Amino acid sequence: MDRGKMPSTGRGAKSKAPQHPQDIFALGTKSTVVVSRDAEKRNIHKPSTSAADRKRDASSYGSQPPSKRSRIGSPAETTGGTSLEVDPVDLVPNVLQALDTHNSDKLLGLLTGSIRLLKSQRSKPDPILAMSLLYLTKIRPNMFAHDTVTQSLCTLLKREQGAAFKNKGNPLVFVLACNMLYAGHRDSTNWPDIFIKVYIEDALNERWWVECSWCKCLVENILTAFGTKHPPASLKPTESTLGSGSPLMGSTEDDVDNTELEYTVFPRYSSSYEAVEGLVMEAIKDQIQRRSAAPDAIGKGFLKLLSATCGFPEIRMVAASRLEAWLHSGKLWKVAQELLAYVCCNCEPTAPRDHEVLAQLVRMRLKTKQLQLAYQACLREMVSESPALLRSVVTHTVYNELSNVRSPNNLAVLAALVHAQPQLAPAALADTFQELLVRSEDYLRPLRALTRECVRAARADSHALLPLARALAAPPPHDPPAEVRERAFASLADLFCCCCLVTASHSKHQPEYRQQLCGIQAAALGWLQDTAVPVYRPSRHDCQLALNKIMFVESADAYSKADNWPPEPERGALHRLCCEAPLPQTTLLRLIFIGLAKEVPVAPAEVFELVEQLVRRACALPPEDNPLQVDKLEIADLIFQLCQFNPPDNITLPQGYSPPPLAITSLYWRGWLLLTMIAAHNPQQFAERAATTYPTLRALIEMCITNKPSIEWGSGTGVDAERAEAERAAILQLETHLAAASNAKLPVTEHNSRLLSQLTTLEPLGAPRKPPQAIIESLQALNAQLRLGKLLCRQPALLLELVERHGTRRAMPWLLQLLRHDQLELSVLPVQCLCEFLSSGGGAGEAGEAGGAEGRAGELCAHVRRTLAASPAGARAVLLYYVQRLAHAHKHTRARASRGLKLVLSQSSEDTNEMDFSAEVNPEEWLELLWELRHWESVREEVVARIRAACLVECIPRHVAAYIDFLASYAAKTPHKLHTEIVLDLCQVLMERSTVMNSVLGGASGPSHPEQHRTLLALTSLFYDHLQKVRNNTFPEEEEGEGGWPGGDRISLQFSPGRRTDLPLVIAHAHLKLLCYGPSANIQRHDSAMRVFDSVAVDTEQAMYSGLAGAWLEAVAGAGGAGAAGGLLPDWLRLHLVRSARPALLDAGLRSLPAHKLALFIQTFGMPVSAMSALLGALDACPAGAVVRLGVERAYMTQLLRVQRARGACGGAAFAAALRLQPPHYPPDFNLFASEPLPEEAEGEWGSAAPPPRLQLELVPTLLAAVFSGTVVFPGDVDTSFTKLIAEVTNETSNNKYSRVPKLYSSCVTSFLLQCCSATGVLSLARRPDLAAPLLRALRPGPHLASSLLSHCKCLSGPVVTILRGLVRADPAVLPDLPPRADREHLVALLESATPSTLEAIGNKIIESQDTAVVVDVISLILERNQEGYYENKVKPEDGIECDAPLFSNSGRGCGLLLDWLSELQQETLGPDPHKQMQLMFRAGGGAAGGSVGGSWRPLLVTLLAHRASWRTLHTCLTMLLDHPGDWAPGSVLNLLETLCSSPRLCQGRDKAAPKHHQPPDALRLTHRQVGVLVGYIVSEGVRAERGGGEAALRRRVEARLPLLLRCCATPPALLAAARAAAHHHPVLLLMLYLKVPKTAELLRRAESRGGRGPGGGLGGGAGAGAARCTPSATDQPTHTLLTAITAPHHAHTKEHTQKLWRMEADIRSMWARVEGAGARALPLAGALLRGAGALHAKQHQYLLSALEVLPDSEIFAPAVSEEIHSILECFVQMVRQTEGGSSALSHRVAALLRRYLACRPPRAALLLHQHRDAIASSPALSGVSEGEGGSGSWSPPPHAVRALQRRSDPPDTLHWLVQEVEAWGARRGGGWGGAESAGGVLRAVAPLAAHAHAPLRLAALSLLARLLPAAPDPAPAFEAIMECLECDQAEIAQSALEKLPELVVGMQEYAAALLAAVFDLGVRGRLNVETHLAKTIQTLNLHRAC
Repeated sequence: MDRGKMPSTGRGAKSKAPQHPQDIFALGTKSTVVVSRDAEKRNIHKPSTSAADRKRDASSYGSQPPSKRSRIGSPAETTGGTSLEVDPVDLVPNVLQALDTHNSDKLLGLLTGSIRLLKSQRSKPDPILAMSLLYLTKIRPNMFAHDTVTQSLCTLLKREQGAAFKNKGNPLVFVLACNMLYAGHRDSTNWPDIFIKVYIEDALNERWWVECSWCKCLVENILTAFGTKHPPASLKPTESTLGSGSPLMGSTEDDVDNTELEYTVFPRYSSSYEAVEGLVMEAIKDQIQRRSAAPDAIGKGFLKLLSATCGFPEIRMVAASRLEAWLHSGKLWKVAQELLAYVCCNCEPTAPRDHEVLAQLVRMRLKTKQLQLAYQACLREMVSESPALLRSVVTHTVYNELSNVRSPNNLAVLAALVHAQPQLAPAALADTFQELLVRSEDYLRPLRALTRECVRAARADSHALLPLARALAAPPPHDPPAEVRERAFASLADLFCCCCLVTASHSKHQPEYRQQLCGIQAAALGWLQDTAVPVYRPSRHDCQLALNKIMFVESADAYSKADNWPPEPERGALHRLCCEAPLPQTTLLRLIFIGLAKEVPVAPAEVFELVEQLVRRACALPPEDNPLQVDKLEIADLIFQLCQFNPPDNITLPQGYSPPPLAITSLYWRGWLLLTMIAAHNPQQFAERAATTYPTLRALIEMCITNKPSIEWGSGTGVDAERAEAERAAILQLETHLAAASNAKLPVTEHNSRLLSQLTTLEPLGAPRKPPQAIIESLQALNAQLRLGKLLCRQPALLLELVERHGTRRAMPWLLQLLRHDQLELSVLPVQCLCEFLSSGGGAGEAGEAGGAEGRAGELCAHVRRTLAASPAGARAVLLYYVQRLAHAHKHTRARASRGLKLVLSQSSEDTNEMDFSAEVNPEEWLELLWELRHWESVREEVVARIRAACLVECIPRHVAAYIDFLASYAAKTPHKLHTEIVLDLCQVLMERSTVMNSVLGGASGPSHPEQHRTLLALTSLFYDHLQKVRNNTFPEEEEGEGGWPGGDRISLQFSPGRRTDLPLVIAHAHLKLLCYGPSANIQRHDSAMRVFDSVAVDTEQAMYSGLAGAWLEAVAGAGGAGAAGGLLPDWLRLHLVRSARPALLDAGLRSLPAHKLALFIQTFGMPVSAMSALLGALDACPAGAVVRLGVERAYMTQLLRVQRARGACGGAAFAAALRLQPPHYPPDFNLFASEPLPEEAEGEWGSAAPPPRLQLELVPTLLAAVFSGTVVFPGDVDTSFTKLIAEVTNETSNNKYSRVPKLYSSCVTSFLLQCCSATGVLSLARRPDLAAPLLRALRPGPHLASSLLSHCKCLSGPVVTILRGLVRADPAVLPDLPPRADREHLVALLESATPSTLEAIGNKIIESQDTAVVVDVISLILERNQEGYYENKVKPEDGIECDAPLFSNSGRGCGLLLDWLSELQQETLGPDPHKQMQLMFRAGGGAAGGSVGGSWRPLLVTLLAHRASWRTLHTCLTMLLDHPGDWAPGSVLNLLETLCSSPRLCQGRDKAAPKHHQPPDALRLTHRQVGVLVGYIVSEGVRAERGGGEAALRRRVEARLPLLLRCCATPPALLAAARAAAHHHPVLLLMLYLKVPKTAELLRRAESRGGRGPGGGLGGGAGAGAARCTPSATDQPTHTLLTAITAPHHAHTKEHTQKLWRMEADIRSMWARVEGAGARALPLAGALLRGAGALHAKQHQYLLSALEVLPDSEIFAPAVSEEIHSILECFVQMVRQTEGGSSALSHRVAALLRRYLACRPPRAALLLHQHRDAIASSPALSGVSEGEGGSGSWSPPPHAVRALQRRSDPPDTLHWLVQEVEAWGARRGGGWGGAESAGGVLRAVAPLAAHAHAPLRLAALSLLARLLPAAPDPAPAFEAIMECLECDQAEIAQSALEKLPELVVGMQEYAAALLAAVFDLGVRGRLNVETHLAKTIQTLNLHRAC
């Protein structure tokens, strides 16, 4: 552009104006102001036009001044003198110069002059002038705020008086003026009134700039003076007839889109409200007065001005009074419609004038449909914005409708209001109705008509009638006058009935109309119960009539008396529809409460009659509609309260006499009929529980089903007679007292009694009573009429319970009648009853009597077969019903089950009629059919499990054999897990059911029948295949408890290739026992019955048997010593192996068997001869000393040997000789006890083993040298040969007169010992004490040899040296003689005088010669003295001098021998004097537990007591110790209790495979008092330990005893008793108990809240603080495991891993939030994990931060963990510094934690901030902490959201938005949710929304609950909300909860069992598919059980 350039030509003498374009007109003279034209100095652009053009333009136009004066304010006069003429080009330089020189007058003149010039150019303003003004406005807007300038600018906006429309001016002038005015007054809050005047003038006329979109910056600020609310766009007319359509004039669609101005709008006239209102009212009234003569002269601008000023009440009144005329005007109706919208939207409930406005609006009569719709829309918007106006609108509308000049729009208005406010509008209508009803005039008829017409106007929308009825039930605002109470009461009752009739009339085709009727009736009953009686005080007749009318038991004509509506044709139909409404439980309860309430003037009997009538009417409705739904059992008690007889209140009964509970007889039995009808319509919810609770009802239900009298009525005739007599006496006594109180003269007897026939005892819970015959007949009639029996058959539990009560021996024709019923489908009856009927043979038994029964039975069988084949569920129901009964304890039940299975599994139709139901059915007939089932794969595991259970119960051998065959064939096709379960069950059958298995397998002699052969083959193959699977797979041990091996003892089995596996010991025992039955091939083949087996089967069985025998016999041989062999081969199994008489098994059974067990085995009955011979041979091989110590009765053993010899057994000579058995008088040919050696016996025909060969004499030196010296190698078995050597030496050294064997072996041994008389030889003997000691005891060398050997043992010790010393000190003197009955003192003195070498001999002699009781008494006395320290040395020996301790002292060895004798002599552990024996074991101050000198042997006695005593003895002992605590030693008592809890006898007969999480049972079952005594013992022991070792010793002792205490506290009451006792005795025990079981604190709090005794102190503090830190807690292991897993560095970043981390984080948060102190205990580990991690793993450690945020300040910042939390915060600060993005979410969360730290520990936090100031300064989020910026707002949840969620009064969409806001806040918190307290508050606020009907809100609430629960301390509100969802009748609500159930259960695992039970119950009783959700939930729970 070249505007700023100067022309090249020269200038004249005069100063000329710059050149301008040709289309620019210059205004004013040329020489008005002389200013500088220097372009470079002023930077003003100069035009390029010629001077001639400029002069022409200026002379032609610019010199004309304005000709008219202004109307408003005359700004032309005020500014004319000060304005200066200026050239537009020079305006800016002159103004800037005036500003620089501070010449205000000049500046004001320039501005006013330019404005005058612009006004004169209004039609075509100068662009230079306009741009100059705009430029000045932009750089100095405050210049235009001057009053003079403002008035001058306002002249531009005023209307020109004489200007024609075509010369009205360019709109650019208006736009320029408006924007300049706004710019000048932008920041001002008080604008001048001239703006209002100018706006009113333009608004009333042409509206040039009022509607211009470019002027809205000024216009909208002016409009704030009126305070007008703008209505929604939908209420305004869609077309605009105003304006020319120009973008700058008028309001078109393009204006809004193309106008984008930046301006602010706020009140500008807040301090001049009255002045503005006066200006507006003056202008409005002036316009109205001018056009009053010609109403048509009112223009649209006037109405638009009224719309803009509707914020003033007077304006609304003016507009409302004339709106009707304007709305009907042809040219104004659209603008008037907009005015109507403004009036409605600006009405306020607090303004008194607005009520008049509403009255004016209601009285309007609108003629066109369009106006009516607009009018209704405006009213809807008004009541939506201001609900308080609704009552006024409704009141005016109703009053207008009931007046003589009613408007035709009233009903439409009411309908629109109802649609807009469906709850508030009916309430307002009800208030108006109540106000009209209490007037002196009767408004019932018009109100009935108005109600009908309102519903009709609402287009049959009768949903508003229910809120109307509820509002009518509310109390009136004022009590009605006495004269109108009766009429108002009757009118309100009639209105309730009218609502019901209208609902039936308009909604009868809708399915929910019955629920609406029930709701209206419930509201009416609530009004009658709560409001009507105290307000209206009705009479008894009126109240009864109203109650009957409300429940529609009156005639149809009674409801149309007021206005003859319903009309005659519809009256009956509508009445019938109302009568067909169901009877909800709430309505029924309301009626009963009305009858029971004393305030309601209705008798209980009358209410009972009404209830009975209603129940009968409901029962007559179709059952499919659920007309009578009841689930509360309390309703039965309420019904019986209606029947109860209460004595009159005015009669005083004798003091101390209370009348018995009596009922009116007729009502009482009718009440039972009433309950029967209720039960029939509620078989699932009510009938089953009611039948269990009320026996009489159970009998009536039975009668309805069977149509016969109940079997319970005739069971107790004598009891019924006694009960009737007691009832008669109680009634007569009551009547006697009543007669005495009423001054009756005649005595009351049975003949003149009035109450005896009318009353009966009220005992609904008592034994079943037979009703009177009339009641029975009534019940039969009801049953036939209402089909009660058929309805009751819908509950399978009732039918099954009835079948079980009838039993197997009672005929059940009723079941056949049910099946014969033509209208009863078989699908109605439960499949269990059909199966029961089919298996009992009912159909076949009646087949001969009626032809139809045969077809029905066949149909039944076919139906069950179809059910079996239709679906897996049907197959499961049928098969499980039968197979469960295969394990029934009753024989006939098992037979019926087998019979039923044969029927349903066979496909032949003739089986049903031809089957003999009394014959036995072998399971083989139907077991093979199972494989052919269609759905066998889906039910096979359950069926096989029941068949396995049947093996444990069935007693018929053929059936057991069939089951075993089936299981064997099934196991061959199963994986290892199922195969193992079958093997374990059959192991139990094999070992525990010996009698049955002997019949099944043929006993020890082997199978003898083909069936036995087949079963043995099947069982052998099953075990063999399982062993082969184990061998091939070698399953790992980790499978224990999870489908692999069960827990318990194991045995390691070595296979030939070198593979090894561990098997349960029970399987090993079963395999060995199976081997005892032998293979089938051992039976002779010539039996004809054996031909069914081919050679292949026999060879296969033989091979399997050989494989099993080889494997297990090698295991037995490799068991090693006697201890290992004893674990694999217990005594009972050894006995089986011996009895089998098979050589290999016999050798295995006799291997390493001691002499005393051999002696027991030979006394066993039924031992085969060969086995007996082997036992006698083994006894002969035993050492003589061991045989002598057996202590058997010689006479009995002699007779036993004689009998066995007579049977053919051989051996036993050495045994008899060792025992010195007297040879009895035998026949001459019997020489058992001859002195000469017995000849060697030949082997018998049964294969009995020959006696073992003797040890060759020449091998003895070699054997001794190999054993002791090791210089040679012995050729044979060293152990066996050495045992034989000891036996030979024992035989030679014994003084047996029957044996004359030379002492050859003894000489060889003596010679070897003589060779050992050197240091090396004695050392070789001492190295093998296990062999040398028995050899020396058997040889008994002389003192000389013993002393020689001992001389070389000076530096040795051990058993060999001890024996040698005994031999040297041996007194060869003869033992003293004892009288047969020596006294106790003599025996005690004799034992005390014994030496260690003579004690055993003296004791044996005393035992043999004295009475056992005396010997026990003597031993007890010596032990008691030892316990008291009687035998201890009283003098301390000198240093360096050793002296032998007394024999019976604490360091002596005599007490051990006494204890051995005591255990052998005493059969009963506590003996004849239990208290004395318990003093030995449990007296305080004795033994190791007591801490005294003596009594170290006490643990042995306690162990013998625990393992040998009977249960009765143990119970007596425990009772004495725990119920009568005396001077007992706490340690001994606690040791006994621990031994009893871990006793193996407790596991006998129980599962050895305990699950992983199995809790041991409470074997002791202590009472709560005994638990307290146990706690006292634990504390006493700990206090004693504390005295010696301090607090640490106390903690260790208490911690060691805690498992015992917890095992005795298996239930919460027992745990509470233990906690209270611990709190009473010692706080440390209570604290440690809490650490082990955290729920202890909750139990104590609940007990304290119920009024019980508190714990008496806290859980910690004092001495307990140290114990808490040192004691492991139950939360430590899972917490440490989860922390370690969540911070592991090597994780793959996958979605699955992220979900796993989230689960672990949720577990940590839930544990720390709900267990006090759990988080503080884990802080050291958390700090260590963080310190060992780097910045690369910050993402994983964010989960740890979320867990830390849950902890409260008192726990996370406790002094005890201050160092740890300080270190943790340092780690997080470094992590924020090292990670990228210091303003990330992690940094904000760490900053929040630092703020908490700073608030709780300011010094420590300041130190942390100072140490890491660089890292904190680098992060914006952390820097705010150091600068002190508050951040508490983000730590707490949004308060407005929480309050709104707690109130729950906002719309669902708003609540949904608030829930999302809270969830977003929690996401920013990272899962901490502001701590446990904040999370709990949000949880309580959100939980009720989980069951909301609004789907988005419900889903958002459930999602938020899933996130909140892990951080909330109490999940109970969430649990209640979820249970409400699951119990809701709406399927979509329950489905929403099911979908979120896996996520919800994570945070409330303590309620998982209850939730899963509820879901399962929902799946059973509902139609929702819950299997998938259950599976996902259980899978989620399993994922959270890693610890």
